[in-house]
Amino acid sequence: MAQVTIELENHLAEKLNKLVSFFGDKETLFASFIEYHKKKAEREISRMQQDLDKFEEKYKMSSPIFFEQFESGKLNDSHDFILWSGIYEMQLARKQKLQELI
Repeated sequence: MAQVTIELENHLAEKLNKLVSFFGDKETLFASFIEYHKKKAEREISRMQQDLDKFEEKYKMSSPIFFEQFESGKLNDSHDFILWSGIYEMQLARKQKLQELI
């Protein structure tokens, strides 16, 4: 088992100790913390996918193909395309963060 040491302000250390007591042990606390953030990321990815699905249906194009064409300048800078591109980039970033949690 690896040992991790962190320095905290007293008030944060007290809160952390209360959380450890609430969850029963440190491992359960941190496993719950990771699981919470994993599920949160999955929900965010799913909500973004719903938005991406609308654009894909409207423009009859997958998001990866759209993004490649948009980034290469083959598409205009319409409001929809800027929004679509932003949502797609956010989803890619969130998926990367999720992989780091797993």
